[in-house]
Amino acid sequence: MKIRLIFGRAAVVAALLFLAENIQAEVSLFQHRYLWIVRDAMTSEKKISDAVNFADKNGFNHILVQVRGRGDAYYRSDIVPRSNLIEDENFDPLADIILKAKLRGIKVHAWVNTYLIWSKNEVPVQRDHILFTNSDWLDSNGDGRVSVPADIRKYSPANGDEGFYLAPHHPEVNRYLLSVFRELAAKYELDGIHLDYVRYHNSGYGRNASAVAAYLNKGGSLPGSRTSDLAPEYAERQAHAEWSDYRRQAITRFVRDVSLMLNDIRPECKLSAAVKPNLYKARNVFLQEWDVWLAAGYLDVAMPMNYTPDLREFAGNVDIMYEHLPAKYRDNIIMGIATYNQPSLDAADKVTYSSITRFRGISLFSYNSLLENPRYIQPIRDRIFPFLSKD
Repeated sequence: MKIRLIFGRAAVVAALLFLAENIQAEVSLFQHRYLWIVRDAMTSEKKISDAVNFADKNGFNHILVQVRGRGDAYYRSDIVPRSNLIEDENFDPLADIILKAKLRGIKVHAWVNTYLIWSKNEVPVQRDHILFTNSDWLDSNGDGRVSVPADIRKYSPANGDEGFYLAPHHPEVNRYLLSVFRELAAKYELDGIHLDYVRYHNSGYGRNASAVAAYLNKGGSLPGSRTSDLAPEYAERQAHAEWSDYRRQAITRFVRDVSLMLNDIRPECKLSAAVKPNLYKARNVFLQEWDVWLAAGYLDVAMPMNYTPDLREFAGNVDIMYEHLPAKYRDNIIMGIATYNQPSLDAADKVTYSSITRFRGISLFSYNSLLENPRYIQPIRDRIFPFLSKD
């Protein structure tokens, strides 16, 4: 028999106001509230204090702090060159932000750009940057080779080029990255490691010469080169499917290996990843099968970058998640919302939609864009904490 307790409206309102005044987190629509902090807000003690104060004041209980931007380190590393943007050679940005955030009860996730390592048309100042030391690891959509510095100087984001990626299926790349992230997890008391750009530039990439040679040595055939007794159209589709699966699996194995590494050396540290919000495009265009990562238990949290300003497109991406992911996996999704490309009220509407569709958390990208307009956060905050006093 079910027992139902019925309260008057006044009693309900009084209870909500009591909670709002005493336990802010409990009256939020979301259990998990993440804020992205881009690396240029990580270069001094003052900037870090300001970022942590902002997160605390506005009710965020998780921060994603970018400590690996373009193949460099905003922490102390014996493997990765230090960022040249940190002026004080004795300053450790990650250690500083961990200390300040944990004093406020905020969890710190080290945000690391995984395969993307450069996005400028000038070369790094650090001579030990991976662009110089291992340029043969760079991915390509052409003849398999990237020329440093010649191709770097030709780079232009205007043509849709995101930058220079390591090849996920190169025999040495994932081993190197695993050592980078192992050092990071071992040295710092992190609440999480957050993988960004854990994908290919797009499906046309993967032509790194060594990676292709390894695939061919295993008996694989590239699209456009298969000879077969099968009908040509079928043989081409089969070659394309096998080549795509091979590249996808390289990333999936890497995510698995990072998960196993964390379980080994810092089991309380959660693994999350920024992922493309449309599951179809994530899998077929960027070779990022993040639904598989969730289902296999490799990821603790998937963070779809649902950054479109269009609410219909935003909702459409959510619909695809609902169609393909059982509820037990949706509980591990933190919905990403942009603050850099839309009016505040539009972002706030997406916060509300994320609540209506029962996601347990949201992430805002980013703190740096919010700094540009101090009033931007208020409508969003009102939606996240609808029962707080507006006094």
